[in-house]
Amino acid sequence: MFLDRERFKPAAEMRLGRDKSSIRATITDPKACELGEAVYAWVTADGQAVRIGTCGASAGKRLLSYPGYINRSLTGRGGATPKWEALRWLNLLAEHGMLMAVVHQPGPTPTAAGLIRPYLDVERQLIRQHRPLLNRSHR
Repeated sequence: MFLDRERFKPAAEMRLGRDKSSIRATITDPKACELGEAVYAWVTADGQAVRIGTCGASAGKRLLSYPGYINRSLTGRGGATPKWEALRWLNLLAEHGMLMAVVHQPGPTPTAAGLIRPYLDVERQLIRQHRPLLNRSHR
């Protein structure tokens, strides 16, 4: 796996729905999903990152939002996920069977403004380094 297993903890799984034309996600570690100001990545079983992102509040809430956006696009109801991206999610799940979400909450760093968690900086660095297939922008 490309991510440090000591820091990034498995938190959720994404699989195809029974109909094979929709997606579902389930929480596998409720404690990891409580983390906020965190970085997450959806990865294949062999450790390839397909999407890296952040959450300001609950990681679980963010991870569980993916199927709704993707399924909405797949059924032609529009939304935040473009159709081409939704189809890629579907194809990745058909190919790999499952994607795992891993979560990391960076420790606080002292700054002139006080302690902050550099989760946005960690996200940018990981996206630049790994260029995940389903990140639309490489910030």
